[in-house]
Amino acid sequence: MMDRNSVKINICLSNELKEEVKKVSKDLNSNISNFIREATCEHLKKVKKEILKNDLIEQCRETAQLNCEICDDFKCIDGENIE
Repeated sequence: MMDRNSVKINICLSNELKEEVKKVSKDLNSNISNFIREATCEHLKKVKKEILKNDLIEQCRETAQLNCEICDDFKCIDGENIE
């Protein structure tokens, strides 16, 4: 059942995949649309999490590089002569 925020799209599945989705959705007392909608939402969450993880790793690398550059700028400073 479509609510007013839903849109209808066409997708292509192999016959084998269609039959498998049909069987599993029936086993779950659901329908193909709900099954595909839920699977798509779960996959999107997974993809977004992986993108965020990769972004965070890149930011950490950039920060580490900046920290190394700052350390290099001050490697000749003698801390004993600081007043």
